[in-house]
Amino acid sequence: MDPAWLLLLLPLAVASGWVGARRRFSSPRGNARPVSGKPYLETLNLVINDQHDKALDVLSTALQEHDQDLEIQLALGSLFRRRGEIERATQIHQRLLARPAQSLEQKSQVLFELANDYFKAGLLDRAENLLKEASTSSVVRESAFRLLIQIYESEKEWANAIEAVLALASLSGEDLSHSTAQYHCELADRAIAEGDLDSAERSVSEALRYRPRFARATILQGRLRAAGGHHAKAIGIWTDLLNASPEFAHEVVKLVKHSAESLGEAHRYSAFLQRAIETSGDDRIRLLYSDFLAREGREEEAERYLWNWVTESSSLVGLHQLLEIKSEQNREPSNRDEYRLFRQVTAKLLQHRIGYECRFCGFQGRSMHWQCPGCRHWDTTGPRASALLTQEL
Repeated sequence: MDPAWLLLLLPLAVASGWVGARRRFSSPRGNARPVSGKPYLETLNLVINDQHDKALDVLSTALQEHDQDLEIQLALGSLFRRRGEIERATQIHQRLLARPAQSLEQKSQVLFELANDYFKAGLLDRAENLLKEASTSSVVRESAFRLLIQIYESEKEWANAIEAVLALASLSGEDLSHSTAQYHCELADRAIAEGDLDSAERSVSEALRYRPRFARATILQGRLRAAGGHHAKAIGIWTDLLNASPEFAHEVVKLVKHSAESLGEAHRYSAFLQRAIETSGDDRIRLLYSDFLAREGREEEAERYLWNWVTESSSLVGLHQLLEIKSEQNREPSNRDEYRLFRQVTAKLLQHRIGYECRFCGFQGRSMHWQCPGCRHWDTTGPRASALLTQEL
C-alpha cells in the first residue's frame, strides 16, 4: 500500500480503536484522556497537500501520547521502516517492547518487527537473536523462519540455513527441497576448497537425496571423482549430465578437458564436445570444438566445420570465429585488414550479448551464479547468448 494511503487510514483506525475501547472498558484505564481529533484532521490536511513528512510527524507525536493500540503502533513503525527511517521505526518498536503486561503473541509481534528493523539496518546478529525468540509464538513463527533464512544466506551460514528451511517446510507444507539441496552444495563447495573431500562427499550425497539428478550436485560429484584421480568416472558423470540438464554443458566443459588431459585421452574431450553440441546446441561449445580441431592440427577440418555451421544457421558467432581464421591465413595485407575489419563489426554486434543474465530480475554478469547476486533467487541465471568470445571483447 502507498504510504500516503496508510497515513489516511491510520487516523481512522485510531479513532475507531478509541471508540471501541471506550465501549469495552469502564476501568480506570478505560477512562484515559480522550484522543483529540485535531492531530488527525491536521494529518489529513497535510496528506492531501502532499506533505507526507509533516503528516507523519504530527501523527507520530499524537500516537506517542495515546499509545494504547498495539496494531496502530506496529503499522506506524512498519511505515517508517518502508520509508527508510529505520531509527524512528526502531524507537517505536523498542518502546512497545518495554510495555508491561504483554501477552506472548503481542511480544512476539513486536520482536518480529524490531528484528526487521535490525535486518534493514544490517545488524544481522541482533535480528537473528530476536527472530529466534519470536519464533516461539505461532503468530509470527513462519515469517520469522523466512527472515532467518535470508539472514543465514547473507552470512553464508549454510548449516543454520538448512535447519531453518527444514523447519519452515514442516510449518508451511511447502516443497523446499531445492533450497535444501542448494545449501548442501554450498557446504560441499566450501569443503572442497578446504580440502575436506569426505565432508564434501557427504554434503553432495545429502543434496542428491533431496533432489535426485540435481545438476549442481552432479557437477560436484564429478569434481570429487576427479579429485580422487578417477577421471574416467568423472567424465562419465558429466556426460550423463547432458541427458538431464544439457544447459549446464558449458559449466563442466573445462573440467572434462582437464580430466581428459590427465588421462592423456583427447578423444574423450572431443566426444564430450560433440555430444554437448547435439544435446544443448550451445554455440559456445561449437566454438570450443572448432578450437579443439585447430589445436589438434586439423585446421582445414576446423574451417570446414565453421563454414558449414555458418552456412546452415547464419550464425553470427560462427562467422566471427571464421573471420579470425581467414585473417590469420591470408597473407595479403589488404585482405587481412578487410577480414579484421569485418571481425570488428561482428565483435561489436556480439558484445552486448555475452555473459550471464538473471531471468527473474535481469541482473547481468560475466560469470555463472547459482544464486543471483541481485534478487537472491536460486538457479535463475543463464547465458545471455550462446557465445564465448575472446577477451578482446
